[in-house]
Amino acid sequence: MQQREELAKGGAVASKSFTILVLVGIAEVIVGIFSASIALIADGVHSFSDAAVSLIVWLGLRLSRKSADGKFHFGYYRVETFSSMVAAIFMSILGAIILYESYQVLFYSRPIVNAEIAMIVALAATVIAVIMSIFKRREARKFDSLALKADAFNSVKDFLTSFTAFIGIAASRYLGITQTDSVAGIIIAFFIFAVSYYIIKEASLVLMDACSCTEIISDIENVAKSVPHVKSVQDVRLRKIGPYVMGDMRVEIDGTITVNEAHKIQIEIEEKVKQEFDEVAEIKVRIEPAKTGDKREEKQR
Repeated sequence: MQQREELAKGGAVASKSFTILVLVGIAEVIVGIFSASIALIADGVHSFSDAAVSLIVWLGLRLSRKSADGKFHFGYYRVETFSSMVAAIFMSILGAIILYESYQVLFYSRPIVNAEIAMIVALAATVIAVIMSIFKRREARKFDSLALKADAFNSVKDFLTSFTAFIGIAASRYLGITQTDSVAGIIIAFFIFAVSYYIIKEASLVLMDACSCTEIISDIENVAKSVPHVKSVQDVRLRKIGPYVMGDMRVEIDGTITVNEAHKIQIEIEEKVKQEFDEVAEIKVRIEPAKTGDKREEKQR
């Protein structure tokens, strides 16, 4: 229940981001067309692509809230990771389009009309991107969501691309170098490629059950060892499922206790771990009797 509530809050962040980015994109494209600024048009198209990313993230987080069923036994958490990869691929395609258009205009550069208005719009987009980046990064850390982290990276990239557009327009207007507008568009495209690569890499690792979580494994072992009758903890294995973690472990206990008592120890460990670590959605404990010492075996021989 708690996981689904957190995913719902993450989805609300993505939906707000979608609305803001669409409005910014409309303003940039309209002003870019009237001012003949390829950099501003590119940044506007980039804003629309980021709005699409936020929409994909929102849909992914919404689907992630569905409960496990007969087909998806472990729930739909990985839809969130898959959606972040789809969003990154979509961003790469749009980045290629922006790169192509900017390259074409580079050889047929034209002066920017009403450059001051274009600069104001680009600067306003930069400020909005900074505010959204701070907000999204805070929410992404709170929910540990890869899709929200992807959306937060988008906002960091929005800041860089919008500021690049601003510099390109300003240089074209005040330095008289009309090509800087096209160069800004090309730089924006490479920003998009860099972020897309990072997101696809991270999502691929999660989908392949990679989990760089050495610290939490050690902490889980300590929690399990704190339960009475536990002799040792072995083979703690974790895997990422969207913003959460699932795993299992092997625990050795005093072999003289009853099956009923062993079951109670298993339940206690599982509940303690989930209470201690909010990111752990499920942990399975396999109980085994502790091995006897070598000296006793030698005496029996």
